[in-house]
Amino acid sequence: MSPDTAAPPPSKRRVFASRLFSTLLLWGALSVAFKWQSDWLLIAITGFFGVAGAVEYYRLLRSETHARSFNMLGLGICLAYWATMTWWVITVKKAPPMWLELAALTASVHGAFLLCYRHQLEGTATLQRIFSTVFGVVYTVIFFGFIARLMYFKGDGESATGMFLVIYLVMVTKFSDMGAYAFGVVFGKHKMIPHISPAKSWEGLAGAFITSFLAAVIMLWWKPVELLPLTWVHGLILAPILCAAGITGDLAESVIKRCTSIKDSGHAFPGIGGILDLTDSLLFTAPVFYFYLEAISA
Repeated sequence: MSPDTAAPPPSKRRVFASRLFSTLLLWGALSVAFKWQSDWLLIAITGFFGVAGAVEYYRLLRSETHARSFNMLGLGICLAYWATMTWWVITVKKAPPMWLELAALTASVHGAFLLCYRHQLEGTATLQRIFSTVFGVVYTVIFFGFIARLMYFKGDGESATGMFLVIYLVMVTKFSDMGAYAFGVVFGKHKMIPHISPAKSWEGLAGAFITSFLAAVIMLWWKPVELLPLTWVHGLILAPILCAAGITGDLAESVIKRCTSIKDSGHAFPGIGGILDLTDSLLFTAPVFYFYLEAISA
């Protein structure tokens, strides 16, 4: 189809409906896992998004010269990480020690430099390959792994006792995403950062904070005991913090896509795009949430 006869972009209402459908579909999958309280199913769902996100990230870099071996290294570390995480959860019934993340980071640095020894150095292009590999492991492997750690935050050797903490995280983060989009469509007139994300507005930003706060109130009212050590005070303080972190994560993926001249990281979910388009905000909120909980539990 020629540019002159290209189909017009879908309406905002249609995009919103497809985004809502994809989000509800994901909520349905998570609800089944939580209802069954199945350790392996919870980790399988989390691991799927972790691996798929890594595949999408490294696919964005495939056009770069000599990038194939670096991409395969990053994907190999991702698979090893989630295989170890899954085995540990199923056999030990809790998340592994933090050495797993340090091992993944160390392997990515060592491996990326080892791959450089096979070819002539190309100045900053070689450094860019090293950075892209290591950053990909941090961005798609280590950051997303904190969701699995939240499942066992109160790890007592039984089931995934932190499941409601994960629900709180997803609720606040995704309500923020949906609120930003809805408010931006209805009220958006003032562009926020047009050189990175032309569709985002200051009105949408306000909507994100409002809906994330609403999600926090709903969760704290619904499951106050199950969310401990997250009290009402900490839960309401966290809502705007997680909202800000989620917006940062959303914009971070926009930076990656613009730097690689890609509109969407993939097409796995209608109206959203790829896995990274769906999980970008969670990549930034999960570690923030985890370390906040560690601080108030110390």
